[in-house]
Amino acid sequence: MAKVIKKDEEILLQKFRSLPPEKREEFIDLLDFLTAGKKAENWLEFDEWALNLAKERGFNRLTEEDVARIMSDFRSEK
Repeated sequence: MAKVIKKDEEILLQKFRSLPPEKREEFIDLLDFLTAGKKAENWLEFDEWALNLAKERGFNRLTEEDVARIMSDFRSEK
């Protein structure tokens, strides 16, 4: 079994090294997603919920300046 794992690692490393830099980043993102498992599913569900909420409340019309002002106001209230 250990030999199979070592061979798999060598194959992955070889393929990784042959990728251009932007594909390497995608590969790492994919590995992160695959290893996250259920946690990733929960984040995807949360992202979908947050996006829908933002659309419902009209947040998609906010500019970066609007968001910065809102955050500044919020922080100054605390």
